[in-house]
Amino acid sequence: MTALQQLIVELHTVDRQLAQFEEKYGVLSETFYDWFQSGEEPEDPDWVTDFALWAGAYQLRLRRQEKYRRLLRDRSDRSTTPKLMQQSIMVGAGG
Repeated sequence: MTALQQLIVELHTVDRQLAQFEEKYGVLSETFYDWFQSGEEPEDPDWVTDFALWAGAYQLRLRRQEKYRRLLRDRSDRSTTPKLMQQSIMVGAGG
């Protein structure tokens, strides 16, 4: 598996975690994170743990997305996107 493929797997895993929080609390992670960054306390003390986990997962997603963009930018300097996809398929088929 290439580094790009691994990051995609990690992003999908984090996205599933974020989706669970979004469905439970009824807001998208970006909206939640903006609120969380403001420093306000949750209405319900039972939400504190969830909110900490949610914020951590969202931060992880942001870091993984940035790493993905860096890797893609580095590789795209040498290849076109279709060539990158073909290389990923070839590596994935062999591994």
